[in-house]
Amino acid sequence: MIEESIPGCALSGIPWIRTTDGPLTVREVLTDAHRIQGIDTTLNGIQVGAQLRFLTAVAALIIRRSSSTGSFSTEGIDAVLGELAPRTSIFDPERPFLQVPAGTEPVAAGDKTPVKKLYPWMPADRAEAFWSANTVPKTLDPADAVLALAVHYHYSFGGNNSIGGRSCVNGSPGIRYPGVGFTATEVLWQGKNLFETILMNTPTAWVSGEGLPVWADPSAARSMAQNGQVEHPLWRATWGSNTAQCLWVDGTLTAVSTGGSPHLPPTAGAGKDGAKAWWDQRNTEDSFYLYVDVEKTNAAGVVTDIQRKMQRLDLGRYETDLAVEWNAKGLSQAVRSRSKATVLPPGRESQLIFLRHLVEGSASSPVVRRTEVLVSSPKKWMVAEERAHAVADAALMIRAACAAVTAPFTMKGRLTALRDRRTDVETAFWIKVSPLFEKFITNGTGEEIDAGLWPLVRRAAMEAFDEVTATAPAAKLAPFIMTARGRVAMNVADVLGLRVKKMA
Repeated sequence: MIEESIPGCALSGIPWIRTTDGPLTVREVLTDAHRIQGIDTTLNGIQVGAQLRFLTAVAALIIRRSSSTGSFSTEGIDAVLGELAPRTSIFDPERPFLQVPAGTEPVAAGDKTPVKKLYPWMPADRAEAFWSANTVPKTLDPADAVLALAVHYHYSFGGNNSIGGRSCVNGSPGIRYPGVGFTATEVLWQGKNLFETILMNTPTAWVSGEGLPVWADPSAARSMAQNGQVEHPLWRATWGSNTAQCLWVDGTLTAVSTGGSPHLPPTAGAGKDGAKAWWDQRNTEDSFYLYVDVEKTNAAGVVTDIQRKMQRLDLGRYETDLAVEWNAKGLSQAVRSRSKATVLPPGRESQLIFLRHLVEGSASSPVVRRTEVLVSSPKKWMVAEERAHAVADAALMIRAACAAVTAPFTMKGRLTALRDRRTDVETAFWIKVSPLFEKFITNGTGEEIDAGLWPLVRRAAMEAFDEVTATAPAAKLAPFIMTARGRVAMNVADVLGLRVKKMA
């Protein structure tokens, strides 16, 4: 094959894809995808996402060329990799893979150009403290370097680093800025093998037409619509705002500079505002994030605006709390609807994978402080279509019960002296409600929720309240606790539609 003769070929020469079968080349992964369980999920969420984003982009081109029933066609794989080969060498002096050429100001090794700049979880001001002395990468071999370049390409944020006067800016395809302390959340499907996983996350819009990924067609020469009004969906999905300039010494990545990409979307408006408007719109089209239309109403309940918003599963919350919120918003239906536009619709046993990226730092220099993979239980997160409305209503009631039991533990509540225990009450509630949620909601059948659930939810709420207040430090709080308990019991009963005649 032509690409095998290219030094440093990122498609068939370097085993940078980390699978459950070990490190493999892109060609090996695609050839054996139907026999490989999946990407190695012991990696962090960003590393998993970078590999899946790259594989789905290449898979779209293979499916475009040949039928893929049960496995990818070897002929189709070789044809596509051969076509992409000219832009896949990490050492190419003029068009290096996921980099810009050295140009007239090549990178010099030193403290200002460490290879760790490629990682979006490395805060610039505290990098050495963030990593132990033994794990700060000083150099990267080709396999680690390609994965790091893919991570940077897909997940880098804005910052002060620059190349040729172009500073890093937000706009990378795989990451969002949800606000400091919040969690950008990718929502993907996982099948019984990697082949299914790739197809379930590849939009059909990427397959049609002649568009290529940006790294293979940076100027969009082949990826513009015939009318010139919009870029091909695959090009839009893979455009990244930032790039890297690398110093390779004897095949080892020794130094890196990062900065803004020289390749801007042809249809982006002028200036920073025009570019931001382009990538904000592109982000809502991303098949790895879940966006839903959220209505904004006025005091009279009239809808005044509809905004398309990214859905999050924030870190630091109990999983049942997140699952209940997910169902309260009807997101199982939303993700099913989104999946109708992929090459392979998910089956009943398909699982959702959540890639969660906690963002800290500042708005001007954000950093991913934590990134992880959460593989869901199908029954906990996805409910049957005919049951969706009942489950959403039930989830809203459970969330209301949680709000009622935690209400006294606030600055305006009856137990302000215990306001620091609000999180403890919330956690206790979700621990006690979790088995009820699974038994009556996710494992239930039919279009109704078993009415036997609600007295049990009320009991769980009161037990959570009692468990936390039993450790109150001062006896003088006892009258306030008793009063608050009575109010909580009534409020919980009210939101659950129960009439309480006797205190629990």
